[in-house]
This record gives sequence, C-alpha cells and structure tokens, in this order.
Amino acid sequence: MTEWKSWPSWRRLVALGRVHTAGSATAAGGLAARALAELVEGIGAYAPEAYPDAVREMAEELLARQPAMAPIVGIVNTVFLELSAGPDEMSRELRAMAQRMATSSGLLAEVGAGVVEEGMSILTHGGSASVKGMLMRAAQDRSISVACAVTLPAGEGVELAADLAAEGLRVEVVPDDQVAEALPGVDLAVSGTTAFGPDQALTVTGSAEIVDQAAEWDLPVYLVASVEKALPGILFDRALRAGIATGDYEPISLAALAGIVTEAGVLDPQAAGKLAAERRVASELMR
Repeated sequence: MTEWKSWPSWRRLVALGRVHTAGSATAAGGLAARALAELVEGIGAYAPEAYPDAVREMAEELLARQPAMAPIVGIVNTVFLELSAGPDEMSRELRAMAQRMATSSGLLAEVGAGVVEEGMSILTHGGSASVKGMLMRAAQDRSISVACAVTLPAGEGVELAADLAAEGLRVEVVPDDQVAEALPGVDLAVSGTTAFGPDQALTVTGSAEIVDQAAEWDLPVYLVASVEKALPGILFDRALRAGIATGDYEPISLAALAGIVTEAGVLDPQAAGKLAAERRVASELMR
C-alpha cells in the first residue's frame, strides 16, 4: 500500500465518503476540504512524486461515494480545476473552501432569521442543520412556533423538533400525512437542500408535495442553503440522478420557491439559478 493511504487525512476522507451525512452536508464538505488540503500538503512535502495521481484518485473516490452531496461535488470540481496549478495552489483553494463552509452556518442563520417575523408559525420538513440554526437565531429576539414534519422514513423531523424544544422553542411534531391539514395554520415553510442548480433543487423526499400544497394556500416556501450547494447544470443533473436513485431525495422547481436563503442574502429563484449556472466546470466532469 502506498504510504499516503495510511495517513490520517486519507483515512478521514475515506470515512467521509462512506458515511451518511444528510444532517449537515456543508459541515461534511468543510471536513472534506480540510482533510483534502492536509493530504495535498503532505504529498507535496513527503511524496511529491504522487502528485497529482493520488489527489485525483481520492477526488474520484469522493465523487463516486457522495455524488448527490453538492459541497463534496464542488470540492471534487475544484480539485480537477486546480490540479495543473500544483499542490500549493490546490491547498490554498481547498483551505479557502473549508473556511467558507465553516463560517456559512452563522451567516445563514443571520440571513434566514430575517424572513421570520414576530409571532410567526413555521413549518419545517427534514432535519437540516441550517434550518435549525436559522430558527434558533430567530427565536433569540422574537416569539415564534415551529411545526416539524416527521419526515419518514428516517424521521429527521423528530430529532429537529427535540433539538429546538431543548433550546426553548415552542414546537410540535406533525405526522407526514397530516401536513396538508397543518398548512393553513402556518405562515411559511422552510427546508434544507442537498444541492440546487439552474432550475431545480434537490430536497429530501416529501418536499415536493409540501411545495405543491403550500401553493394552494399561497404560502411562501424557502430553502436554506450555503452557496457551496450551487451546482451548474451538468453537475446538478448528476447529483439529481444519484439522489433520486437512493430514494432519499427528489427535485423541486426553483420557480415554486419564495427564495433561497444563502450567505449572500435571500436570492429569488432567478438569481439562485444564475448563481448555479455560472459556476465553472472542470473538463474531467463534463462527460
């Protein structure tokens, strides 16, 4: 076995590729970016002959294991875009990505809290860490209530409800088959997303039905997503196919949303789609 495959950074990357990290894809992406930067730095210092092949091998492994997780896909894209620049530039780019992902949660919470007004009731679907942070920030200086859809089969909504209740928020758990009845009593719906592209977002299964039902009540629906989850068309289509294949995710149209909460502000569907469409794609990922 080649020496770098025994390094802690390599082992962490292999582990990240194999575990289910739906709760916070951005946090998982930050860990992956840091570990990959450490791997690149180690190879540059102790095994320069292995560059770029070892880095390419790990990037391909991550993409094969986590094809639907946008922050991971974005890291892989960055790897291929920067391979020819050498290990120093590659490390700088990966460290910058890791820093952006590390700071995104606080920024998302602050921006997201801005769409929540005093006395509002909010429906959530899934167990997004970004949604949790947004609601906890909003509850610091205003009274709100939250209805968490159970979100079967994993039941992420139950865990989210418990976390919010532990922080003192008024929370109720809504069975998935009763969400339609709950919608008339809420002011907005919010969910996380694993990726968004030029026209669609990839969300936990069950979200599309909620979006359709919310439209009947003219209820605004927001997604909360780091800008690292924006994928250009060809990469989003790959993530979409992989997500649908697992049964865990499904697409929704960006046009059906009131907006996407990002670190850069609340983007309307057109602006969010443009952000995704303008991302550069490495030639290795064009096929």
